[in-house]
Amino acid sequence: LETRDLDPFAHMRASNLRARPEGFGLGRFLAPEMLGWVSFCACAMCELIAGQVYGFGLFSDVLRREHGLNLSQANVESVALSENLGQYARFLAGPVFDHYGAKATMRIGFLLNAAGYLAIYAAASLAGDGETEAEGWRAPTTLLCIFAAMYGQGAGWVETAAISTAVKNFPEEAVGLLKTFFGIASAVGATAFAAAFAPSRVALLLAFGLLPLVVGLPITCLVGGSEMAKGKDKPSLHEPWKAAYGVTFMLALVLTGHGFVASTTSLLSPYEEHRVPNMVVFGIVLGLLAVLPTLPRHVVGDAGSPVKQSRSPPIVVADCGFKETLRSRNFWCLLFSLAAGEGAGLMVLNNLGQLVKALDGGNSDLQPVCVSAFSVSNALGRLCMGQLAVSAKLRRRQLLAGVLLLTSIAYSVFASADGRIALLVAMPVLGFLYGCLWSLQPLMAVELFGKKEYGSKYAALSLAAFVGAAPLCRIIVPLFYDAYADSKGWCVGAHCFRGSLFAAGLQCVVGMFLAMCLDDTVPWQKVPQDETPVASSSEAIPQGYTTSPKASQIPPLPAKSTEDGL
Repeated sequence: LETRDLDPFAHMRASNLRARPEGFGLGRFLAPEMLGWVSFCACAMCELIAGQVYGFGLFSDVLRREHGLNLSQANVESVALSENLGQYARFLAGPVFDHYGAKATMRIGFLLNAAGYLAIYAAASLAGDGETEAEGWRAPTTLLCIFAAMYGQGAGWVETAAISTAVKNFPEEAVGLLKTFFGIASAVGATAFAAAFAPSRVALLLAFGLLPLVVGLPITCLVGGSEMAKGKDKPSLHEPWKAAYGVTFMLALVLTGHGFVASTTSLLSPYEEHRVPNMVVFGIVLGLLAVLPTLPRHVVGDAGSPVKQSRSPPIVVADCGFKETLRSRNFWCLLFSLAAGEGAGLMVLNNLGQLVKALDGGNSDLQPVCVSAFSVSNALGRLCMGQLAVSAKLRRRQLLAGVLLLTSIAYSVFASADGRIALLVAMPVLGFLYGCLWSLQPLMAVELFGKKEYGSKYAALSLAAFVGAAPLCRIIVPLFYDAYADSKGWCVGAHCFRGSLFAAGLQCVVGMFLAMCLDDTVPWQKVPQDETPVASSSEAIPQGYTTSPKASQIPPLPAKSTEDGL
């Protein structure tokens, strides 16, 4: 007897299983074309939560309180570097993503992230309130460094899973958007601080610890794993990327306006005395974020069908394995060129609290404003470069070298300036250029090395930021800062960071020359997937490459066929 004679509904169940994306539980509730967009929105929210790692400047003063933990500037640098090391030395995150998918990677990351923040919160609470003589236990610096490395490592795991999912499942526009959300996260955190927590920075630490558990872990259920890219399970919806760019740009404008008004008027600051208007601004931010999941239903054509967005065809490149990538000269040139610019940006972020006090006559009122300004401009840089790198005719190697040159000039000019105005002008410029580098990083990794074992390759490249920041933060900054510090360890004046900023500019010049050494001379051609590349008979073509057609052409390469017709 045949199976259908015993179970007349067996074929229906089998059909439903085939139509449902493997490993993506929402398939039973949502239309197949919506699954991809829901996954993207979930990745964006996860990036916002993990991106609070950039908000170290919001609570770094807690570590230096005289009647609290009472760390020296050198010890604060050690904690910040430990956070950086944890975030960027995420070697295990890549293989876990490649073998177990996005959900498992993100859940491990959120648990580590929450544990690190809550441990630092507990240490700060036990040490004292910072106002009276400390009576509690002061955690040793080594233990604080371990806690910071934990929450940094967790953020790195979440970011690796989100970006790797986007690279595998979505067009290149999605990569720039997700990098933007990771960059803008600390500005959202600064707005939340103004609306709900000011002036208590210890309470902000508690919120950072609870957010991954209360919000982050449930959201991971909406993230599709890498298996979504296989066969017919790949999202078929024409996602409204242009509308998403517009919403993200409006979000950046709101956050920029909040920082500008707070720094130039008394309408929003002091934050604890203007709680209601700050809560209104934070409500607008949450409203814009809530718009993202609704975009697909609004972007439709006259007949009700989704509007097709114009996308550039994919670049066909060699798909290298992880070990082969590590053996290539391109990998190390790219790693150290990115390290130059990203390390300089991390130096500013890690020392933002002390930098503000030094250039603003010992005042720290501008600290949340500068964090917000750097974060928003960082996000705008990611947004703009993500779009430019996809559509521009310039090679990405040239874009990288150009950004590093501009970064070097910006640091040199900032080193020569002084005062509150210099801070307010420099933070957006430095943040924008820093963001440009982070958008180029995942796109250049795909262009040079392909998508095979991409999680491992992206995780390895992420170490670049720590490699560039370590010598600046651990050696250069303490050298100049402590040379001019007072008996209590604080330094006021432009001279406190002048030498460090000039060193960062010089480092970016070295990175620019390394970027020009990248070998992208293979004449790649963007071709539609339904066309077969051709090449000249006089030139050997490695497997996986395509070149521009010459005068004399060889017969087309045989196209691979699959049951799904892709």
